[in-house]
Amino acid sequence: MIKPFKKYVPNLQKMQGICTRNYALLLRLLPVEYDQNACWDIKCDNHLEFRLKIIERSRYTETISLVQLGAHLPQFMVTELEIRVYHDAQMAEVISFQKQKRLRQNYPYPNAKLHQKDEKFQVNSLLKDWLNLVMKKQNELSNNDALISPSV
Repeated sequence: MIKPFKKYVPNLQKMQGICTRNYALLLRLLPVEYDQNACWDIKCDNHLEFRLKIIERSRYTETISLVQLGAHLPQFMVTELEIRVYHDAQMAEVISFQKQKRLRQNYPYPNAKLHQKDEKFQVNSLLKDWLNLVMKKQNELSNNDALISPSV
């Protein structure tokens, strides 16, 4: 017996929960005050380093770029995220992943670009995992300045 096709329905409560968690973790990571084009290098270990850069700031929102650094990786494997931070809603969501803008809440499956049905949720989960990793590394170091330093 063939099961009828069941359409994927995004779970908005889970999505809002992960975006709220990302916001809280991101606020713990960033300094209290910083400028429009502020930039920090974040080193997790010898071969895992990232650059966090403020791209745009307004009264209630910010756009932040997160790019993996390292000459040892081919360009197509470098992680690149663009994050929109909503201070009024206290949420942070990924708006661009690997230079693909406008992530949809759900995708038909299969599709030409091989997106998962819940691609947007998975990308925001990746951001959550990355923020948790950085927080863990920060807690392992006694000096917070050793982890996040302004980029030159």
